[in-house]
Amino acid sequence: MIKKINKKITVNLAELLKNDAPYLIEDGKINLKKLQSLLEGKTTENEDDRFYFNWAGKDKVFQAIQAPAYSALVPQKDKSIDWDTTENLMIVGENLEVLKLLLKPYFGKVKVIYIDPPYNTGKDFIYKDDFSSPLKDYLERTGQKDENGNRLTTNTEVSGRYHSDWLNFMYPRLFLARNLLKDDGAIFISIDDHEVHHLRMIMDEIFGEDNFVGLFVVNSTPNARDYGHIGKMHDYTMFFSKNLESLTTNLLPDKEKKFTYKDKLGPFNIHPLYNSNVAFNPENRKNLYYPFYLNPNKKDKDGFYEISLEKRDNFIEIYPPQSEKGDAQFVWRWSKQKSQENLNTEIVGYKNEDGEYRIVQKMRHSKKLIRSIISGTEFTSRRGTAEVENLFGKKVFSFPKPVNLIKNYLKIATNKDDIVIDFFAGSGTTGQAVWELNKEDGGNRKFILIQLDEPVDETKETGKNAKKLGLNTIADICIERLRRVSEKLKQSDEKKLIKENENLDLGFKVFNLSPSNFNLKEEFELDQNKDLDQLKEDYLKQLGLYVYQPVVLTAKPIDIVYEIILKNGFSLNSEIEEVKIGSNRFYFVSDKNNALEMYINLETKIDNTSVEEIRTAKYKGKTFAFYDNALTDSQKINLNTFVKLQVI
Repeated sequence: MIKKINKKITVNLAELLKNDAPYLIEDGKINLKKLQSLLEGKTTENEDDRFYFNWAGKDKVFQAIQAPAYSALVPQKDKSIDWDTTENLMIVGENLEVLKLLLKPYFGKVKVIYIDPPYNTGKDFIYKDDFSSPLKDYLERTGQKDENGNRLTTNTEVSGRYHSDWLNFMYPRLFLARNLLKDDGAIFISIDDHEVHHLRMIMDEIFGEDNFVGLFVVNSTPNARDYGHIGKMHDYTMFFSKNLESLTTNLLPDKEKKFTYKDKLGPFNIHPLYNSNVAFNPENRKNLYYPFYLNPNKKDKDGFYEISLEKRDNFIEIYPPQSEKGDAQFVWRWSKQKSQENLNTEIVGYKNEDGEYRIVQKMRHSKKLIRSIISGTEFTSRRGTAEVENLFGKKVFSFPKPVNLIKNYLKIATNKDDIVIDFFAGSGTTGQAVWELNKEDGGNRKFILIQLDEPVDETKETGKNAKKLGLNTIADICIERLRRVSEKLKQSDEKKLIKENENLDLGFKVFNLSPSNFNLKEEFELDQNKDLDQLKEDYLKQLGLYVYQPVVLTAKPIDIVYEIILKNGFSLNSEIEEVKIGSNRFYFVSDKNNALEMYINLETKIDNTSVEEIRTAKYKGKTFAFYDNALTDSQKINLNTFVKLQVI
């Protein structure tokens, strides 16, 4: 069977629900009516006997998720840096549409998502989704006006759907974002107090409330901002995991750390070995509930007691303690095997001030858990503004996040080779944070930034300054910031640091979201002002284009190649080279990370010598794509029995 190349991206909800779907869980039970409504695209009826979170238009958010993506990502080599070697991506366009395009190649491959979405203060830009035609809506919106000339730049409180519009805007993006995350992945979302409570509720629904990790309070404005009756000093970052049981986090350096004890291995402090998280107990963690035995008659110079895992005469039996209220039984943090391996070297007995014996671990590292309150001048809005101003020589962006804030989130939640996504990239702070962290620890993290090409606001000083520098959109600011940071990190005063990480990737590929390169009959629209005969004529013309002219006349070959491979699940960092097979030229595409290969021909006629060469052992079982009308019926039969054949 010859496979037709998919000319649109659709989100298969049934596929996404295979493994887990926490947004279908209500009061510990699966909401079967909601599941049915998701699969059938129907409105879910309210259920008064259960707790649920509802708002105006919620029934339509899944239309936005399931609406096909008739679009492509077009490479912009002239705006990129180190195109041939870099793995970092900067995508300009509507993020909902872009997330759909990325879903297949990057499904379950992203370690961390950080976003700083519009805070919904009534002044920020709010996307206004057209659920039936997201790309058309995006193309209208980039001019900040709809087809009737109405501005789409604010979401005012007098609209009557102030919170609902914001929720309808956020829900589908977070839904798709979750599916990009690895099982041990995490998402950080900056937010203020206008929508933090609503954000928590939709995150509980999409990610599952059991996967809530914490809420950071960020002291972003130490001098306070006068809000009348209160001087506001903070905003928030919400931290969710994809799967809490799989999540592992790293510790942060603690410059103020002081040690109390010292042995032959070095200085240390002590920390109780039991796990104080009440979610873990002897019922669900049986392997972590076992006794130690402590010798009260034998202690060293620091007052630490000998311990054993075997029962001995005159030894005291010690289990993990209970909670202060006595309503929860704790377990150990280490398995019995790990405890045995570290007995009396890294774990010892100890008597606390209340005279109770405890099992404690020697903590030798000068690191600490990230704190829920984040304060310090390096985390303030003023620092973020200064960082951008230092790069551009003037203020070009309002309230950028400081680099160190995002670096801290990346430090605790990423490893050195992970992928990081920010689909509200703004001025590009996340990209700079990834580069600086890689520079510090020798990592090879990759970023994918997505930013709408929203025009700068010329009524503000930042917008005026940006325009003077030739930066007409927020996406322009982001790209220019990345370019300037890349150059700065390559300058002579940074050469030593760069040399320590010779593989440091300081480049980025730029792609623009654009209409599909294919002529799509699905895009035919009925015009009520035309009579039936005219509509028939228009439809037949459109159908003819679909069959006999599969791609638009202005489409560039490389743009078509990228659209084909993206819709086949290839990453945007796939290697592409031109090769000759027989008398015809092909694009050979290789995606090593996804273990995919493909040959694409965009010529109007295929020579029989090329077909015969393809039908050799070298190409057996490989995937080939051609224009449908470039092959004769006999050529299709000959190729289809030997290779995986796709046609446009």
